[in-house]
Amino acid sequence: MTTKIKDYGLLYFAFIIYSFVSVFAKIASGQSELWRTLLFMFIECFFLGVYALIWQQALKRFPLVVAMSNKGVTVVLGLIWSLLLFGESITIMNIVGAVLIIFGIWMVSSDD
Repeated sequence: MTTKIKDYGLLYFAFIIYSFVSVFAKIASGQSELWRTLLFMFIECFFLGVYALIWQQALKRFPLVVAMSNKGVTVVLGLIWSLLLFGESITIMNIVGAVLIIFGIWMVSSDD
């Protein structure tokens, strides 16, 4: 049981890293100076590289269909980051969509 928890922890850690890619892309797009834009784009690429390494390790532990279906959690994380980091509002439709994503993840992963 603890191995399964560790495996899912690794998978979701990869998704947290991946969710920050869009955060740095948004920050980069709002920069007025070229060097700052390039800096945040570099950080974005760095996070993508870290994600790719962790993703490969996670794929050793899960069937591809389970790993990919769980990737939907990045949409939920994107909503959280948009609220916490950028002060954007979340609509009821965003919440309904997030609940549907989580339900879908649960349906696919519960068979595992």
